[in-house]
Amino acid sequence: MPTAAETLIARLQADCTAAEAAERLVRATVEAQIQAAERARAFAWRRLSALSDMARVAALEPDRELAVERQLEALFREIGWIEGSLAELGEGARPLLDWLRPIAETLHAEAHPAPAEPDGANVQPAREPPLTDPIAAFRAFEAWYEAERGEAFLQVYERYMPATPVVEF
Repeated sequence: MPTAAETLIARLQADCTAAEAAERLVRATVEAQIQAAERARAFAWRRLSALSDMARVAALEPDRELAVERQLEALFREIGWIEGSLAELGEGARPLLDWLRPIAETLHAEAHPAPAEPDGANVQPAREPPLTDPIAAFRAFEAWYEAERGEAFLQVYERYMPATPVVEF
């Protein structure tokens, strides 16, 4: 039969073990939250980079078809999938282009709004299809890509960089 002191020590040790387990759980939860916040931050900056580059290209080119093509080329060049033109992409990229083309068209339409057409004495705005929000459309593309491919699209910005030896002269 354990003594009173042994029982007290066993209970205190059980408390220590429970406290350590609780601490490990808190640390794991906090670490997961930090990793999620880091990923959200990194993806927000990558989304900014992708869409701002596309918007700049759209603003520079008044021709819609050419602007869309150049925007998509800029995006795929940035992520390292092409060096020159979209023709370098395989057939597997067709769904990506189908998702990204309307975003590029919207960015171009926002950069180059259609001029108002005179209608007698009243000036009526030109009729265009309603624009979608390019950020929401890009996020929808990201969700589709992740569901389709099993990884986040903005993950493609992470490229392996081999270690470069330091050479002293």
